[in-house]
Amino acid sequence: MLPMFVKLCIIVVYLRHDAKCATDLKNEENDNAVVNGMRHQNWQRLEMMDNNGLYWLQWWIHEKDIHFKVTVNTRGFIGLGFSRRDGRMSSADMVLLWVDDHSGKANALDGHGSTQHPHAAPLQDDTQNYHVIEGHQNATHTYVHFKRLIETCDPYDMPLSDDTIKVLWSFGSIDPIHGNLEGHGLNRGTRSLHLLNPIFRKQRHETHQWDITVNNVTVESSMDTLYWCKIMSMPRLTTKHHIVGYEPLLTRTSKTHDSLVHHMTLFECSTKSYPNSDSASWDVWVKSSGTVCNSNSLTPRDWDSCSTPVAVWSIGASGQFLPEHVGIPMGGPAGVKYYMLEIHYDNPSALRIVDHSGFRIHYSPKLRANDGGIIISGVSISDTQIIPPGQKLYRNVGICGPSCSNVMFPKDGIKIISGVLHSHRAGRKMSLRHVRNGKELDRIIEDDNYDYKYQQYHQLANETVVLPGDYIITDCAYETMHRKRATFGGYSTKQEMCLSFITYYPKIELAGCYSMTPVREFFEMFGVYQFYSLNMTDVENLFLYNGNLLDYIPNTIYGKTKDRNANLVAEELAMEESLLNKLLISDPVEFHDRTFLSHINQLPWSEPLFTKRVEQAMITGKHMTFCRISNESMSIPSEIIRYPNFTKFVKPPSRCTYNLFIDTMQLSSAGSTINTAVKLTLCFLFVGICLKTQLKYPGY
Repeated sequence: MLPMFVKLCIIVVYLRHDAKCATDLKNEENDNAVVNGMRHQNWQRLEMMDNNGLYWLQWWIHEKDIHFKVTVNTRGFIGLGFSRRDGRMSSADMVLLWVDDHSGKANALDGHGSTQHPHAAPLQDDTQNYHVIEGHQNATHTYVHFKRLIETCDPYDMPLSDDTIKVLWSFGSIDPIHGNLEGHGLNRGTRSLHLLNPIFRKQRHETHQWDITVNNVTVESSMDTLYWCKIMSMPRLTTKHHIVGYEPLLTRTSKTHDSLVHHMTLFECSTKSYPNSDSASWDVWVKSSGTVCNSNSLTPRDWDSCSTPVAVWSIGASGQFLPEHVGIPMGGPAGVKYYMLEIHYDNPSALRIVDHSGFRIHYSPKLRANDGGIIISGVSISDTQIIPPGQKLYRNVGICGPSCSNVMFPKDGIKIISGVLHSHRAGRKMSLRHVRNGKELDRIIEDDNYDYKYQQYHQLANETVVLPGDYIITDCAYETMHRKRATFGGYSTKQEMCLSFITYYPKIELAGCYSMTPVREFFEMFGVYQFYSLNMTDVENLFLYNGNLLDYIPNTIYGKTKDRNANLVAEELAMEESLLNKLLISDPVEFHDRTFLSHINQLPWSEPLFTKRVEQAMITGKHMTFCRISNESMSIPSEIIRYPNFTKFVKPPSRCTYNLFIDTMQLSSAGSTINTAVKLTLCFLFVGICLKTQLKYPGY
């Protein structure tokens, strides 16, 4: 805990610094003026919070306020809360709402959950920051319109941001009377939402639907992870149309009522022909049920041309509808004829299901002003992505640099309208960063409270222009405190990814823009220079082209994997079959006859200085970049670059001075007071009298 005089000194320095900050911010506004595209203002959102239409939440932004309207099937109290962590009441900022049965007056009570008594009544805040605008009730429903500042400067109110926020909802059958509050029973729940982002809804004007689904794909109980690909032919459209949005069509399991689908992507296919391929094969593949993706033995090579995304869905999302000035082209004489649906099934509970999932594509003959598209960026999926065990927060980055943007982006740049940030179970923070001329601009997307189970796209209120020569950096941070072994990049949810799916306009012939640590540098970073029977060029080819080790060393020594047995969990099996577990080290001699995986497992990951050096070396060192072009007549070779030098973007300082030391505060719990020194400081700052009130409550 910081002493009082230290905190007061920090505040004085902070306030003196504000004048310089104002000048710096003005300069930064001038820089950002050229990166802002269309601004989406005066938007409103409406969400059904429960599954039965009993609780509806509507909200919008007006200047520095956020307005809420709740409409709930009750004549009693309504609860609304916000949490960054686990979505539990004990850690939540809350407001209690009701319309008095006798006076008809609408009320709001500002409160927060008790950390020591998580099932007790919420505690009333010292300051009332939720303000009722209007409210009423009828025979069945209660309606309240209220507002609060986005950032109230009250330590008990959570500042609302672009991060994923867990929104708590509840309601009870009677009003709070004389300080007593009846419990909500089962009328409660939690939803993850992006509160400060607009969302565009399905338009009522003339559109058509195209349902793209797999048919009778069997996911066996032994399949922990399955990627299934199916070729589709588009509807007969003699003229160009625009895709205006898409929604998921998910098969639910009978046991859990959830879907095993982790994510889906619909790709355009350019149908380029490889040597000895038959163009008529595409119609044959359309009639088939599909096959396992990324399999050298099962997936036809021609399917590699299916690389440009047109629809992306991940767990927890509802799909995407585009703003009215953008549509993704389809149909017409020059349009794409075939698409590939890729579905990733995640089956940790070892269920057996038959799946029929896919997309519902909404398209229209009424063309919009701009052709749009989707680019995949981030870290190329490879074992060279590594996250050590036991880490509270560990970063990886993927770069899309000038080698791609200088060639592919138009002179006026592309305008990003939304993005999906995608990682797996270890992901905690993700951002899409933007660098120009040695200076980082505002983050395009930033989510410091990333929720693996809520991968809804971030719709930008202000579209961002990315120019030729700019860098786009996908920055991911992971938490592996309870993992005993390193986690590598891969397709399973027990492995990791660091990707961003970027929706933009105008459409260009770019499918993906990735980077990875160069293979040779990856091994040398861990002190390994040679393997038995393989030169480093062969090893690079294995990683870059998804090769088979036996094609290189069919009759010579390599690490033998253990026999499969029931004692190995799926994560261990994946590691046993990993290429890293088959490469036997020959140089240096002190690592002689170790597999590279066993070498990694023996490194001192518990030493923070060692881990930090590895993290920084992989971030700021060399990166191999890839620019994947959807037009077969073009090609941009991969390039090895260094991480760019740039001045890091710094968020404007909060107007709430207490944020300087809020992390050191011990907030009160169950009626106890805040730590005395902090409380005195807050009272001094806000010239307030800090009081505590607790509702009498039989149980929450």
